[in-house]
Amino acid sequence: MKENAQRLLTWLYPQDNTARWVSATELSLVVPDLTKGGLQSVLQFLTKQKKLVLERIDEELTVSITTHGMRTLEGYIPAFSPQRREWQGDWQGIFFLQAPKQDKNFRFLRRLLIGAFAVPISRGIFFYPGNLPEKITFELNSSYVGAVTVVQFKKWSFGDEREIMGSILAFGDLVNAYSGISKEIDKLLTVENPLIEFNNQAKLSFSSVFDRLFATLKTDHGLQHVYFPQVKTGVDLLFELQSLSSKE
Repeated sequence: MKENAQRLLTWLYPQDNTARWVSATELSLVVPDLTKGGLQSVLQFLTKQKKLVLERIDEELTVSITTHGMRTLEGYIPAFSPQRREWQGDWQGIFFLQAPKQDKNFRFLRRLLIGAFAVPISRGIFFYPGNLPEKITFELNSSYVGAVTVVQFKKWSFGDEREIMGSILAFGDLVNAYSGISKEIDKLLTVENPLIEFNNQAKLSFSSVFDRLFATLKTDHGLQHVYFPQVKTGVDLLFELQSLSSKE
């Protein structure tokens, strides 16, 4: 899925089960490189794919994300995944033993695990937070019996978990980025007008903050809240930024 489509789905992702409706005018601020016609084209495409719903309210085009759209975005940006957001520190360790003939060097399984945002510990070891996805469990049972071992654990008996995972997942860079973005959002929240009534300078500031937040979310495995609970997560920052939509 192209980046502009991901940006639109990100801005439309709701904080709870309440539908979030956003005007096309407001959406143009999160995809500033698109023309009006280009935005309409992307919206129509995502609607045909059942990821969005379009409605006209008071002659203005408004947009909302569907459940399918939410699941799609979670597949690209795991920080949105409810499973990741509710994760409490339990792991599944996947250990490669003997590669089967149909998957020499575990190339297919490795791609599958990386695609599911498992954490690569070393060449033949991956850690997955929480329960393994059904598609991975299916593949393991179908093609890797005796070739792979999976171990469930929560406590580490040796080694500094925070240091190791922080190094692999670059938590230092992540939390520094989110801390800076949080300060910029706080400044935007002091503006009295709703987002679509921002002046040009404020709109540029919003676009800059959203760009940084979106770029950082794309690098986020959704595990920061366990290791750095004192720093707001990227998804929480997005919800704060979304409050500009309905600001009175």
